Amino acid sequence: MSGNAVKRGRPVDPKLQEQRKDDLLNAALELLLHKSYRSITIRDLASTAGTQSAMIKYYFGDKEGLFLAMLERIASKQVLEYQTLLDGPEPIKPFVESALRFFSQNPAFVRFVTDEIMSKDSALRDAFVEMMPKRMAKILPEMISKQQQAGRLRSDLDPQWAAFSLMNLIMTPFIMAPVRDLVWNIDHQDVSSAEWAEHIYRLFIQGVQA
Repeated sequence: MSGNAVKRGRPVDPKLQEQRKDDLLNAALELLLHKSYRSITIRDLASTAGTQSAMIKYYFGDKEGLFLAMLERIASKQVLEYQTLLDGPEPIKPFVESALRFFSQNPAFVRFVTDEIMSKDSALRDAFVEMMPKRMAKILPEMISKQQQAGRLRSDLDPQWAAFSLMNLIMTPFIMAPVRDLVWNIDHQDVSSAEWAEHIYRLFIQGVQA
């Protein structure tokens, strides 16, 4: 065989490869709906995705690598949506609506982050902090600062403090869901509604308006 000969084999279909990866990423999120990260096995992931366990190692290295990829996919999509709001004339309300929609539609993701990522030192936690919270800690203060420069929000506000306060208004009802349900009789449907988005927006905006 000459040195220029090309090794023949079954051609790789890029679309099929991406579909297999997507199936595994979707399986990870689906399993989080009713199982903890620690209890999910490689076999669970492969079975749910309709593939072989070896594919997880092939595409992601291991279970942690698969969940890191899942976090990156979710975080990147959501952060991009927030970034598109930056140059809007009045971005605060659509930001509140987008964030509430994200938290209400992704309860498994929220539980995974609060119960199994942020509660302990791990590669997952470190990666997630870089993927989403740190990005948000730049986007939202910038959004608020631009509104201050436009004269719509009070100039004496610290944009970082205001941004952190707004994120707490949005996130706390989802992070503290058991207390919310049992003590306050406010359910998931309530905090997912357009009325709740308006409520959060008004609470925030009436305290920061110029």
